[in-house]
Amino acid sequence: MELIKRIFAGRWLLHAMVSREIKSRYSGSILGIFWLFFAPVLMILTYSLVFADLMKSRLPGVNSHYAYTIYLTSGMLVWQYFSEVISRGKLFLVENAGLLRKNNISKIIPLLSVVVIALVNSLVLAGFYFIFLIILNLFTIEILAIYVLQILVITLFSFSIAGLLALAHAYVRDVGQFVDAFMQLLFWATPIVYAPQILPKWAADYIYLNPVYWVSQLGQQVVLDWPIAWNWLFNSILLSIISFFIFYFFYSRNIQKIMDDL
Repeated sequence: MELIKRIFAGRWLLHAMVSREIKSRYSGSILGIFWLFFAPVLMILTYSLVFADLMKSRLPGVNSHYAYTIYLTSGMLVWQYFSEVISRGKLFLVENAGLLRKNNISKIIPLLSVVVIALVNSLVLAGFYFIFLIILNLFTIEILAIYVLQILVITLFSFSIAGLLALAHAYVRDVGQFVDAFMQLLFWATPIVYAPQILPKWAADYIYLNPVYWVSQLGQQVVLDWPIAWNWLFNSILLSIISFFIFYFFYSRNIQKIMDDL
């Protein structure tokens, strides 16, 4: 409860950081915030043109012309959100040390701002993805409900992991470089640009060691009418909750020392 009170007291800083980041991204740009919407539209159109029309990519057992585009975009909804929170969140203590020392507020406000900005980007992409599904007459309320579940779970998980990495990065700066390299490997270890059915059995078993896949597969399954792995949703929820408590344990015991050292 104390953490929530401190976050609420620092909501003005959260709003200021989010507003500043969004404005700075498009400062001096002629098209301005239009670029926020242009990127997801371009991504979906590119996937449709390149993979569905030019490369004739197909999913095993699925006859829809745009099935691979849908599969790929659905997976990217989760991956891009998770990746942005991790890649930017791991630096939040080091990059904002001066600001945090001057304000008697919760030190995780900058991390929350990273999550909010990444969430805005994800929601914009999701909006155009849903429009694409509506055009194909594939959109259902179940797809929307699964997406909301995915966002809730991956938010808690990515927030917790980014927070733990930020604590480690404050002591060992090599953590940031290692995470960047590891995220490249994790992307290819997550069945987003390929279907798990094409993997040999030994490799297909190992992909379930990847918790990001536990979440990303849900959206792919519901939109392609595959059986939904509800057990993996439960596992991802449990892991996210455990990760948060681990983060909060180390955060509450180390944050003051880290602020003194930075």
